[in-house]
Amino acid sequence: MSILNKKVLLFTLYGIFITIVFLYLLFPSDLVKSRLEDTVNSPAFTLKMESLRPSPPFRLKLKNVVVNSTSPANIYFQGEVLDLQFHPWNFLQKHTYIGLSGKAYGGNFDGYVDLTSLSKIYPPTKAKLNFKNIDLARYALIRNFLGKGVTGKLNGVWTHISNGKAGGNSSGTIVLFLTGSTYPLVDPFLGLNRIEFDRGEIKAHFKNNLLRIEKLQTFGPQINCLLRGQIILADNFKNSQLDLNGTMEIAGKNKAKINITISGTLDNPISRYIQ
Repeated sequence: MSILNKKVLLFTLYGIFITIVFLYLLFPSDLVKSRLEDTVNSPAFTLKMESLRPSPPFRLKLKNVVVNSTSPANIYFQGEVLDLQFHPWNFLQKHTYIGLSGKAYGGNFDGYVDLTSLSKIYPPTKAKLNFKNIDLARYALIRNFLGKGVTGKLNGVWTHISNGKAGGNSSGTIVLFLTGSTYPLVDPFLGLNRIEFDRGEIKAHFKNNLLRIEKLQTFGPQINCLLRGQIILADNFKNSQLDLNGTMEIAGKNKAKINITISGTLDNPISRYIQ
């Protein structure tokens, strides 16, 4: 390569570098923050964040992000950091693919969403979320639905597929693993006010508003439990209808097994035990 060609190449690379630097320095963070909030906000959801800034190569870093429903008022997500990763080939595709990663509730998560367009955030056509070491005691939504005494660490995967239309068909899967958890009981059972378990596993799939529980299993020093069934989801999750059944194994020499059915709602579950 001649000296002239080398100089041309160096000046070209320098020009590209300077252009990128100026683009980041002059990036309209406040304007983009406002536009992003306005795009996501709807009669059902609102998005708020403390700050937004660009990060190379094609990323936006959001700090102190809150997503909540408007009616009923519930905080669905509250994260310390949310990193949005855009891909150059989005300009060549009909859909917009965005990578996700961040920190929330003492743990971290990563995944992606596939959108019909940036102007239509919800619902995504595809989504996947992996999360690790989520502290249930810090997750207000979980505490509201399952009780303030719920504790433990949560790991798992959530997937979602839809036709991209509001109110349209959607489906997905949920796989959860819990460790070091406690669950408060509405009514005392065998003198216990709460159930402690060392580990637990939940496998489920959903279609529209029907959540089918393939397995909800826990192992603990007091009780081992296995449940299956379904939950009919309501707009207000507390009113979701329960239809679960299974067995409980009581710790002791005989390890007595008890059949159990759970009906009612998340807010007011009704348990029946048959020995």
